Amino acid sequence: MVLNGVDKMIQLQKNTANIRNICVLAHVDHGKTTLADCLISSNGIISTRLAGKLRYMDSREDEQVRGITMKSSAISLHYAEGNEEYLINLIDSPGHVDFSSEVSTAVRICDGCIIVVDAVEGVCPQTQAVLRQAWLENIRPVLVINKIDRLIVELKFSPQEAYSHLKNILEQINALTGTLFTSKVLEERAERETESQVKTHSEQGDQVYDWSAGLEDADDSQLYFSPEQGNVVFTSAIDGWGFGIEHFARIYSQKIGIKKEVLLKTLWGDYYINMKAKKIMKVDQAKGKKPLFVQLILENIWSLYDAVLKKDKEKIDKIVTSLGLKIGAREARHSDPKVQINAICSQWLPISHAVLAMVCQKLPSPLDMTSERVEKLLCTGSQTFESLPLETQALKAAFMKCGSEDTAPVIIFVSKMFAVDAKALPQNKPRERERERERERERERESLPLMCVLGLCCYFPSISSDSVICIDPMALSLSAGIGGLQDFVLKSATLCSLPSCPPFIPLNFEATPIVRVAVEPKHPSEMPQLVKGMKLLNQADPCVQILIQETGEHVLVTAGEVHLQRCLDDLRERFAKIHISVSEPIIPFRETITKPPKVDMVNEEIGRQQKVAVIHQTKEEQSKIPEGVHVDSDGLITLTTPNKLATLSVRAVPLPEEVTQILEENSDLIRSMELLTSSLNEGRNTQAIHQKTQEKIWEFKGKLEQHLIGRKWRNTVDQIWSFGPRKCGPNILVSRSEDFQNSVWSGPAGRESKEASRFRDFGNSIVSGFQLATLSGPMCEEPLMGVCFVLEKWELNKCAEQGTSDRHNQEQCDPAGEGQEEGKACQSGDENHERQDGCSKPFEDTSAKGDSPVTDCYGPFSGQLIATMKEACRYALQVKPQRLMAAMYTCDIMATSDVLGRVYAVLSKREGRVLQEEMKEGTDMFIIKAVLPVAESFGFADEIRKRTSGLASPQLVFSHWEVIPSDPFWVPTTEEEYLHFGEKADSENQARKYMNAVRKRKGLYVEEKIVEHAEKQRTLSKNK
Repeated sequence: MVLNGVDKMIQLQKNTANIRNICVLAHVDHGKTTLADCLISSNGIISTRLAGKLRYMDSREDEQVRGITMKSSAISLHYAEGNEEYLINLIDSPGHVDFSSEVSTAVRICDGCIIVVDAVEGVCPQTQAVLRQAWLENIRPVLVINKIDRLIVELKFSPQEAYSHLKNILEQINALTGTLFTSKVLEERAERETESQVKTHSEQGDQVYDWSAGLEDADDSQLYFSPEQGNVVFTSAIDGWGFGIEHFARIYSQKIGIKKEVLLKTLWGDYYINMKAKKIMKVDQAKGKKPLFVQLILENIWSLYDAVLKKDKEKIDKIVTSLGLKIGAREARHSDPKVQINAICSQWLPISHAVLAMVCQKLPSPLDMTSERVEKLLCTGSQTFESLPLETQALKAAFMKCGSEDTAPVIIFVSKMFAVDAKALPQNKPRERERERERERERERESLPLMCVLGLCCYFPSISSDSVICIDPMALSLSAGIGGLQDFVLKSATLCSLPSCPPFIPLNFEATPIVRVAVEPKHPSEMPQLVKGMKLLNQADPCVQILIQETGEHVLVTAGEVHLQRCLDDLRERFAKIHISVSEPIIPFRETITKPPKVDMVNEEIGRQQKVAVIHQTKEEQSKIPEGVHVDSDGLITLTTPNKLATLSVRAVPLPEEVTQILEENSDLIRSMELLTSSLNEGRNTQAIHQKTQEKIWEFKGKLEQHLIGRKWRNTVDQIWSFGPRKCGPNILVSRSEDFQNSVWSGPAGRESKEASRFRDFGNSIVSGFQLATLSGPMCEEPLMGVCFVLEKWELNKCAEQGTSDRHNQEQCDPAGEGQEEGKACQSGDENHERQDGCSKPFEDTSAKGDSPVTDCYGPFSGQLIATMKEACRYALQVKPQRLMAAMYTCDIMATSDVLGRVYAVLSKREGRVLQEEMKEGTDMFIIKAVLPVAESFGFADEIRKRTSGLASPQLVFSHWEVIPSDPFWVPTTEEEYLHFGEKADSENQARKYMNAVRKRKGLYVEEKIVEHAEKQRTLSKNK
């Protein structure tokens, strides 16, 4: 059925109930784009013969070369069923993990999705990821089990074996869905219990916590995938056929005489038919009865494939005649059996009809958007829908109604910015006679103004995302492109005609940008074009990040190696259109400290001899620390400012791994706590903090207290002064100074106390020094991670105390100003200039004469405090065992048993570590889960494909940070280590190699010898 043009589409857009906004989601190479080709061919846009070969939605050249989808593409399809006509806006999304951000943008603006699963590979890591994304966005999924032909042709399964295999796949997917549903129900129940804590303490002792409560009452009838519910279709997109059991139920109800409703319930499951009694009964395995699905459906498909593959012409003609089909002479004579199968099956079981019918019947229209989804979109952060203003809550009704009245609000969500060729815009469309000439110049690109794809139903309302049609006015709940927003929207935005509409919740990205490269033009004069091109790239890609480092380098941050290559190609060919130079990948590391080791490098327990050597080595290291820095035996660093007015004592302690993980997971909450603290200091009203946010803060504090236990960590949580770096990182500053106590939980303590007030003005300087120290560590200027700095002592001498006393008198006469930030407390007032000792000299005069050099908390003394705190933290790190932390990928590899050894060889060569190995039931495929350092991942995918002849392909996702066990500064100290490693110990130290590479890149000093033991080369050739 061909989409007749713009007029027909505008007509279909007016009936919102018959609009379906859907996206296709799957793991890489599971057949999304081939399935989309089959659906497009049903509208006559492409030939049915080219479906699966053309890959119409992959419009980029690199997509065609690599054979994977790299960007979401959209298309509008027309489908008629009976008297009803439907408009289906379809988005084909990438399956590669590097482009999962494209999936996030597509899922947000759809009402339903098609989950495609390979019948051989089953549920893969990215299948789980896209199912979770669909669940988080509250959109309804349907399932397509694709590549059934592989069970026949490749695995040689019998129909019974294929049925068992398909049942296992369904069970795996439903188990995933059930896990998501269970976690949601339990989370909601926990929230309700927290809100309504009305039970007394006496009753709590008799309670038994029942985890199943709430699950029994929850409605999960429409949750799971089941063929009898009509939300599962079995297909082979490459061969052009697909079916749901409803199709066969309708056929066999006429042939056998059993009601269609009965067949719908029994065609899938352990039922068999008694032909004599014309009854359907439960399968008795002892009698070897075949299930209905095998007997009535699979055996017919298997017999067709068997006949075609064996080229049994008589049997093929018999099947074609019995099905009432007409096969062209060209297809009948064709030597490729796939052509004959496609010709027969595409008429017998057309895939487009099976899939589009399921979409129209089972997926909701924009009018059926759930209230839960609307509430979730409007509630940013930790807000609840009930806490929103009444005007905002009233928008929910407008969402659900999708009304077109003049008074109805217009709400648009900008999901993604699209770069569109200027020639594709309606005003620049070529005339009819020029179109042929335009096709010849198609590869020449014009300037690229940005357009944005909008909606909760958005993408281009045209045949393809590569051709833009001007439609005025825009219909409701549809895809749309709006030009001219490139100066106002960076990546995504919420547009509304009413100011009461809040921005929608941010998009949920599965992949984290981790791969960095520095980019510069080959010709320096082209720098403006590069800057402009990187700005356009930043807008057009939802996941990419553009940074300008302190060194002036323009840094591109991407999700992976394939994503990086695509971004660089876009920069060269589309956005900047210049030749660029790209640096080696910038590998991110973290610096940390650990507990002293108990065994040496040859795994022998450290004894007395070793201790003597270690002490000797430590003394050598301490000799590098400049004079004036006092180091205790337990690692306490005492440092005095250059003007001798303040003394700081700092100790560095490694945090437990669990605490570091908690700090990383709650970075957003820590950031909101910082905003809360700053608003307190500025005297703003903070009573509007939502109760839920407060509960999260106390829950976060409880988790820290739970893991920071023991004598060493006593009262540490209450004494946390700041987090770092950037006040939200995984390091903490603890204040144990007796004179001054400050906490992130309650703000500065003892504000009325003169003793505490002496130090309060300079608290920001101490925190700033801590932030600088955690931002760049001493090993290679990388950020710190998992370190606790304890400020044991902070002393100000008498001169400093005298200088601060003037401000304290001012503060006493103005108690309202005590809640303001330290900077404001330093301003001089006119009401009271008297000192505590009775001196009546003005505050300004003493400051001008230099009698009190610390009166100004923004003066030179403040800078000295910052520098001293930073140096004290760095020295405290250097007296502890230092380690590097490497970024780690989680690596999922699917490979056959033949190439397992080669996969392991590549992993071990690149410092990888295998965590798990599973064999997929019913196949010879193995799923290997491993971790791999990001630093060793470049070229990994290509190498593993070459070594395995393409039989294994990895998926890399950033997972965590891991401590590299080797000490980058290690030298042999015992006799055993000398014997094992040699006097020079010049065997490769992985941590030192990484550290030196980073130091070289940053232009820091690297301690290495270029030439050792150089000797003159001699030749033994005879004189001629």
